[in-house]
Amino acid sequence: MRSQFEYNGKSYRFDMQVYHDLTISINKSGNVNCYYLDEPAFAYYESPEFTGSLYAGGSVNCEKISLYAHGCGTHTECALHVLKAGFDMRHINIPVLQPCRLISINPVKKGGDLVITADAVAHENHPAVCDAIIIRSLPNSDDKLHSNYSGTNPVYFEPEALSRLAAMGYRHILTDLPSIDKESDEGRLAAHKQWFLRDGEITDDTTITELIYVRNDIKDGIYVLNIQAPRIETDAVPSKILIFPCT
Repeated sequence: MRSQFEYNGKSYRFDMQVYHDLTISINKSGNVNCYYLDEPAFAYYESPEFTGSLYAGGSVNCEKISLYAHGCGTHTECALHVLKAGFDMRHINIPVLQPCRLISINPVKKGGDLVITADAVAHENHPAVCDAIIIRSLPNSDDKLHSNYSGTNPVYFEPEALSRLAAMGYRHILTDLPSIDKESDEGRLAAHKQWFLRDGEITDDTTITELIYVRNDIKDGIYVLNIQAPRIETDAVPSKILIFPCT
């Protein structure tokens, strides 16, 4: 079904039945792992009177899930993750549909680290035509769907790269990395703060989405983006990310 919508004065056409799902799912085993966080835990409700498991003879499934959103799959976060904001993910209004730019970047060696630098986004040094940008790090493989990043010092963003993207006008950034900041940076989280602080003010209309996966057959370019993030009273929530090719 072909659809059209206008955003910032421009029209975008797409087919609602043709899309790419960039979500890394949360599973009962074999998940991505970051920061040595516990694996998600799944447990069916049990009481002397009732079992919440069809497999144990119950009439319905009633399952409790305990997880750290930051450590086991695709998640979207707000400023409350790193700043004492007066709001949480219940208050973040993300457009149902918005145009986004997908770009691929090769990290560079800096000291002993692999970093996405401000220079790497220099070709984007013009006013953003979209409010959202997706950055795929290279090389790219489906290992990103189940990697254990804990203690590996994975690729991260130079804080100045976030400053440059923010200055261009981007409000939502999505990345396949476990974090835009270095795994262990003594708690500075400078890249996060560069993104969520604009002119010294904490922003309630910006987000960071981490741990997505963009297959190699998906080309760089402009897409229609759908971020599905539940309203939960916390700083970050598991999310589902869809992009629709523009036609």
